[in-house]
Amino acid sequence: MENDGPHILWESPKTEMLVDFLAYHQRWEPSYIRQRMLPMLSTIFFREKALNPTNTLLYGQYNFDSIQRVKVRFRHQFLVVKWKKDVHAMASVTYTIPGDSDIDQKKLTEDDESIDLLDECNAPQIHVEDGCWFLLTDENMELVRAAFPEEVNRYLLEKGI
Repeated sequence: MENDGPHILWESPKTEMLVDFLAYHQRWEPSYIRQRMLPMLSTIFFREKALNPTNTLLYGQYNFDSIQRVKVRFRHQFLVVKWKKDVHAMASVTYTIPGDSDIDQKKLTEDDESIDLLDECNAPQIHVEDGCWFLLTDENMELVRAAFPEEVNRYLLEKGI
């Protein structure tokens, strides 16, 4: 006997369709849309990477590069992950989203309960280094460890954590 009820099938999000839709209807810049989607896509990427090795993220635009540091927020530890975009940049400059400076990060570890969950500080930080574009995202430590166990263990050993 067949079940004729609804079937749910999970696939990778069709990000370019969403980018086109939001660019047309909301008049958002595609780069802004992709930057805001990266945290969601990185979570999907880590889950898939833990199950089956894959080499790309966001149609090959961003690849896992390294772990920058451990961040404590709302009494939970996160890893700040560097995602590399292989596009030649004009200069070696750092661009940050307002409210996400090193001073703010130190405050986060001291008084993490005062941060609004809807605050823009959750947006990925943009960083340009040696002609390469990077986005920095806060990631669940266990998801990153499941996807890249050697890199996480190496990082934690180097930092003595």
